Amino acid sequence: MTLQSFGGIHTEIKLDVLENYLDAYTKALKNQKFQTVFFDAFAGTGSIEVPSRTESSEGLLPFIDVTTSDKILEGSARRALKLETPFHQYIFVEKLRRKSNELSRLKADFPALANRIFVRTADANDELERFCKDIKKQNCRAVVFLDPFGNQISWDTLQLIAETNKIDLWYLFPAGLGVNRQIREAGFHEPHAESLDRLLGTKDWRTFFYETKIENDLFGSTERSEKAVNAKGITFFMQNRMKEIFKGIVLEDWLQLGSRGVHMYSLMFATANPSAPAINLAKRLASDVIKSRGAARNRRTSK
Repeated sequence: MTLQSFGGIHTEIKLDVLENYLDAYTKALKNQKFQTVFFDAFAGTGSIEVPSRTESSEGLLPFIDVTTSDKILEGSARRALKLETPFHQYIFVEKLRRKSNELSRLKADFPALANRIFVRTADANDELERFCKDIKKQNCRAVVFLDPFGNQISWDTLQLIAETNKIDLWYLFPAGLGVNRQIREAGFHEPHAESLDRLLGTKDWRTFFYETKIENDLFGSTERSEKAVNAKGITFFMQNRMKEIFKGIVLEDWLQLGSRGVHMYSLMFATANPSAPAINLAKRLASDVIKSRGAARNRRTSK
């Protein structure tokens, strides 16, 4: 069997949060007339190997093939399929063929749900675009899980999700690993700018993430740019950007995830459904599961 190998305790935390939300979500909506869908945009293989090591030595490892494991975690796809109250449909997207082949084998592990499982070997943004167009025509509600390794998710994709008015979103936003590491202390690196423009959907980060400093000497004044944010401030910026497009809510609480004390990702929640009952339910369920893991709350003054 082929497994993914990476992460550590932060990997388990994000998966626990997602599983707990999916469990509460399906139970809360089981008597509704519409169908429910779980869309996993970076589904992997269904299982994850977390190599044995101490918390202080954790890091992200590349994909490797293993036959034995120190600790095997059930991935997001397998956890979703094991829920007491199932979804009506599961869409698992994975770009790499070797991983999507493993996902397809889940049908044998869950024969009662086999006709509900759809595996797509494709780019996450492309599949999400198709899904968002389709869901507008259907009587259903969905939970989308975005778990990229870096800056793969474009702002245009988030807009499509928001415009459906039917999707609850869990987004592992790469605040540290994908954004903060690309922002240099003395100014951004131009080749990285397009990636950040695509991820954040604006060029305003150029002024928000930096401050202009005036240095005076015997020869006059000199202006220079100085980095003014960390991963927490970047998350705050993204939260406010998302609030502009999601008609439901963008939850104020979020989880800081990473290893070796480094803030790599921010696990964020938003709902596109603008109806008051849907907002209240999503807020209650998401708040409960995320606070159980120790949420971080951004303040407007935080950078």
